[in-house]
Amino acid sequence: MIKSQSFFAYSRSGYIDINGKEIEFPSVLDSNTVQIKEDQISLMGENATKRDINIGKRNITIAETNDFIVPLINPFFLKRSRQTVNLILDIKKNVGYDKLLYIPGISDPYLIPQLFMLGIDLFDDVNADIEGSHGTLYTMMGRIYNGEDDSKANGKFLQELVSLLKKGVESMTLMEMVERWNISSKAREIIRMLMDEKSGEFEKVYPRTTGSVIAGGLESLERPDIARFNRYVLEDYIKPNNLETILFLPCSARKPYSQSKSHREIFEALGSLRRHINEVIVTSPITLVPRELEETYPAGFYDIPVTGNWFMEEKENIIRSIKSFVSKNQYKNTIFFLPEDMLFVKERLNLNEDFILWRKGNDNQFDELKERISRIHAEEDSRGRRDFMREKLLSIARYQFGEWILPHIDGLKINRMFNQFMLVDGNKPFFVFNERLGKFTIHKNAAELFIKARKFLVEIDDFKPTASIYAMGVKDCTEDVRQEDEVVIHHSGTVRGTGIAKMSKEVMMNTHKGVAVKVRN
Repeated sequence: MIKSQSFFAYSRSGYIDINGKEIEFPSVLDSNTVQIKEDQISLMGENATKRDINIGKRNITIAETNDFIVPLINPFFLKRSRQTVNLILDIKKNVGYDKLLYIPGISDPYLIPQLFMLGIDLFDDVNADIEGSHGTLYTMMGRIYNGEDDSKANGKFLQELVSLLKKGVESMTLMEMVERWNISSKAREIIRMLMDEKSGEFEKVYPRTTGSVIAGGLESLERPDIARFNRYVLEDYIKPNNLETILFLPCSARKPYSQSKSHREIFEALGSLRRHINEVIVTSPITLVPRELEETYPAGFYDIPVTGNWFMEEKENIIRSIKSFVSKNQYKNTIFFLPEDMLFVKERLNLNEDFILWRKGNDNQFDELKERISRIHAEEDSRGRRDFMREKLLSIARYQFGEWILPHIDGLKINRMFNQFMLVDGNKPFFVFNERLGKFTIHKNAAELFIKARKFLVEIDDFKPTASIYAMGVKDCTEDVRQEDEVVIHHSGTVRGTGIAKMSKEVMMNTHKGVAVKVRN
């Protein structure tokens, strides 16, 4: 019996019970436990039957047991990265997630993280034995030839690697592990194809939040969580209060930016002038972060190397995003207040007085900025005092749930209780802003809003959920649900609670194993 405990996109971890013995997955199989012959196939003592399935334009044979799926293909077919990605994802679509996927003979240690990300659950030690017996040792930095029999050392290396990947699923850090383990060119090819050619499919299974984003390379520019945020800012974001002046600012090491020393100094220098401007932070790999969204994921949860040097791809991304953002939101006045390492913005956009160089450490570093904003708004307008907190909370709710939510929450009051901001109707809480996660949690009082809108719903069979809802109890799920989303649980339109999705819709509707929703109330 398979017990899936954690999911991350196509990957999962858990354990399988074989004859009373619990075996963790992902794992590395001892090749002696696998027998693939013309007339008989067995895996870990389970006899398999063969059947043919259609995969794209191909017809392949799979061996199938109660717990395993084994495509019977020549490993050399997977030498091409595009064929590898297409085949594995097509198999997942065809056979679902109830059984563990094992493809014999492809356990290259420098591809295992990428193959695991694609959804392969089990690997073997065939290559480790062969290469080790011929004097090749696996190391963290790549293969080393030392002329000794390193079969056992290679096997241990695989086991430790797969154990780390299991922890990556459980801690939601798998993407960082995969990005760091791009030792071979083929590993990079697989991830780039997954995040480029298969981006639509990958986004549907990728978690809405992962806890943090450690952006170490250019691959991070295409991460589904970052791409989601960038797409929202450029396509769906609406500037608050019809502001006519935009101020572009640099990012800071500390998140959210407003808690950094440099941004607090800007607040103090500008004072009441801030009510006239829409502040947008320029950064990478997220590109543009409106001030109201700085505390949500991933804007408030990423980390990058700070060197003052920008890759060409980052520069192109920033310039393209600024042009798109300004064009869509139609500002009368545009001000760039950026440091010397971002002079490329001035050069590429042909800016003159719109660009003010931020000379950090200079006693008069904010004078020119204040003078420029004061000159634009020499006469007081009728805007009056801005409610920055309300702007922030409504903007985060719109980003998290969509435009439809705004009419339902615009009239709610903001209370701060138990060190948390809440949107309340009278004394009834509807939404609680979780600063640690950068998102709202849905109170049961707000559940009917989602039922009527048909948004973020998980429908279950007729039972009262307790701590967890398992996939076998799920009847349906709306298209917008991603792993780690806030969801409303219902049965035939009757609210049964709220919680957090632990699977994407695709996984939830194609498996009977594992926890689908963690129930809150």
